Order: sequence, then C-alpha cells, then structure tokens
Amino acid sequence: MFKATLTMEQAPGVGDEAVRFRETIPMGPEHPGDRNEQFTVVRAGNTIVTFTKLNIGGSASFRADLVNRQVERLRNAQRP
Repeated sequence: MFKATLTMEQAPGVGDEAVRFRETIPMGPEHPGDRNEQFTVVRAGNTIVTFTKLNIGGSASFRADLVNRQVERLRNAQRP
C-alpha cells in the first residue's frame, strides 16, 4: 500500500504565481527515514518552471536564492 502526506508551504515571492508543497512518504521498516521531497512551481509570463529537492531521512528544501536567480533569468529571456 502506498501512503504519502502532502503539506502546503509558504510560496516564494517570485514570478507571477508560485506554490510550494512537500511530499513525505514513509519508506517502511527496511529503510531508515522517510522520503521527503519539496516541490516549487513558478509561473513567469506564459512559462512554468518547477524546482524539486529530494532527501531520504531528512528535510529537503530548495534554496530560495537559486529559485530567485533562475526565475529572474527566465524573465530576462522573455523580454523582447
């Protein structure tokens, strides 16, 4: 049986719209720790970009400064 927990997190203040959530999946007794994955989805103009970070047995978080830089690059690429 597959079980996962989804938790909404505070979205980064980048792009036109953004959401962030975390998925936690118990790995079972044969594997120590849980699978912990953070997803960040950002819309900038008509483009959607996703960022994911995965960790087993600990918390996973994608660095905010990297998200900010990548979204800024995306915005610059869309300018005429």
